[in-house]
Amino acid sequence: MSNYLGVENKGNPVLLAKDPISSAVSSITFDGVFNDAFSEYWVTLYDITVSSASGVQVFFKWRNGGSDITGTYYRDQINASMNSANSGQFGNATYTDYNAITDFSFGTSATREALNSIMYLFPRTANMKFAIHDNLFTADSSNTYMSYLFNVLDDTTKVDGFSIYASSGNIASGEVCIYGYKK
Repeated sequence: MSNYLGVENKGNPVLLAKDPISSAVSSITFDGVFNDAFSEYWVTLYDITVSSASGVQVFFKWRNGGSDITGTYYRDQINASMNSANSGQFGNATYTDYNAITDFSFGTSATREALNSIMYLFPRTANMKFAIHDNLFTADSSNTYMSYLFNVLDDTTKVDGFSIYASSGNIASGEVCIYGYKK
């Protein structure tokens, strides 16, 4: 068993890009950020808020060469609420050309309703594209949720980017960081 305390980083993980969202934007898009130098990527979403009325979800889509990857996005999600009975597993869902990160919508109370997430992305495989999202957020209803979301795009394209956006309106604030991880 190895002891990693005090051992140098050796490139694991490396901060590749950062977007502190200081004013409302329609989407947060990173093109050309993924390449074969890393085998997987971690993306953190910190305090993502929306500027539209309540009822807004946050969506994710893969991109390549500056364009969205279209197709059927599959997802399975486990939700647990700390203060409601809305816990459960939602499976076999599909979306056309995007995937929902938040299954329950949230609104504009920036002091309460924000999304915090760690996404594990595998964009450079020659097989299906996999993403795993660990999310925490407070919904319109003031219910606080954690969710564990698995999503898949059945496409063999080695993608080089992604986009995050609100189902309506803009993303008002927050921060996105992308880290590359070598095995």
